[in-house]
Amino acid sequence: MWLISAFPVAGNLPLRLEPGEYIVGRTTDADIVLKDRTLSRRHARLIRSARSLIVEDLNSLNGTFVNGERATRSSGDIGDEIRFGGVMCRLAVSPLSPSGVLDGESTLLTRISADSTVEFEGLTPAQHEVLGLVLQGLDETAIAKRLNRSAHTVHTHLKAIFRQVGVHSRAELIVKFVNSAKN
Repeated sequence: MWLISAFPVAGNLPLRLEPGEYIVGRTTDADIVLKDRTLSRRHARLIRSARSLIVEDLNSLNGTFVNGERATRSSGDIGDEIRFGGVMCRLAVSPLSPSGVLDGESTLLTRISADSTVEFEGLTPAQHEVLGLVLQGLDETAIAKRLNRSAHTVHTHLKAIFRQVGVHSRAELIVKFVNSAKN
């Protein structure tokens, strides 16, 4: 599981969350540094086990939110949005942002949501549903679980989406989507 930034922010994201505890804050003493004035020095704690993630606010001034709901202590899963103060992040299966980001540089991920008004013509409603989850960073297994479908069905939908849109990979699909969204 990866914690990625939804918008540019100085710090050490993206970060792979291995089992353990992580303090999120704006100082270099934090495990996850987000250099933004809306964060407290020790803003939140992430507790990662082999199967789950707990998000715990540490009495921060501007709050911690999971999927838009203020969280004192809440669970998180792939695809969930976590906001620390004014910094929006997402839990993803991959880093989805430039590798080798140095401390102090911004991570960059174009905000992609399932409710975007950009659509690709010729896709079935089921394919649009799969597309929205792919663009959120979920892998085929997570999409199958979320939609209560087999991984084979999701894979078949994804291949049909690639064919219809004229791409060969998730990366090409995301680039095409972002370019469509800009126009």
